[in-house]
Order: sequence, then C-alpha cells, then structure tokens
Amino acid sequence: MIDNLNKNILEEYQKDASIAYRTLAEKIGEAPSTVFSRIKQMKDSGIITGVIPLVSPVAVGKATTAWIKISLDIDTDCCDFADEVAKNKNAMEVHEIAGEWDILIKVKVEDNLALHDLTKEISKISGIRNMESLIAFKTIKEDPRIAL
Repeated sequence: MIDNLNKNILEEYQKDASIAYRTLAEKIGEAPSTVFSRIKQMKDSGIITGVIPLVSPVAVGKATTAWIKISLDIDTDCCDFADEVAKNKNAMEVHEIAGEWDILIKVKVEDNLALHDLTKEISKISGIRNMESLIAFKTIKEDPRIAL
C-alpha cells in the first residue's frame, strides 16, 4: 500500500538505498523502527523489488546506449520471443509494445561494433520480420527512480 508515509520513505530511499534507517527516519520525521518495518513490508509485498547500486555505464566501458525495435512475423509468439531476448545479458529492458513494432529493447554496449554484434546475435532468434536500431548521441537524463 502506498500511503503518504510509504511515499515519503520511497522518495528518500530511491535517492540512496544505502542510507541508514535512522538517518532516513530523521529526514522524514518518523521513528527508525517505523521506517524499518515499512521498508520490510514494501519488500515483502513486492513494492520494493530489489536494492542495487547505480553503475556509471561510461565508467565500465558501456558508452553506447541504443534501442532495438523488432517487428515479428505474424505467427511468432510475442511473449516467447520477448522471454528469449530477455535472456541476453546486454538487454537492460525488453518491452512488448503496440504499433508498427512488437518489441523494444534497451541496451548499453561498448560501441557501435558491439551493437552490431548484438543485433546479429538477436537476429538468430527465429520469427523476426524486421529490426532497426536507434543510437543515442548524448544522454541528457536517465533516471531509474519512479516519481511518486
């Protein structure tokens, strides 16, 4: 349940999940035990699905951001195809979408050659009618936090 207290906790927790419960509690004016129990409840209920560090793509050699759009043959199962693509370690996001295209994949790779190799690898999955890549020249904003 997302009441005002959970919303306040999540807004601060998304900024820095390594924050001590006591510090977080002080920021929002609650007891540390309340913050601890609310975070535990949100983890148990699936509102908080994990706590991971944010890694700079450029610092780890993944300077190219791209999206791969795929349209599938009419008899290809979109869900099965998406599940297969999602197994690729470079696929950060895999979406089934409406419109001219069926699948949208977000990737971070080293460079254009790595993107080329990745698209060749994906194209081995049967059922693709068409595939197109979009490359970001410059990232202005990229934020995984959910606005509450």
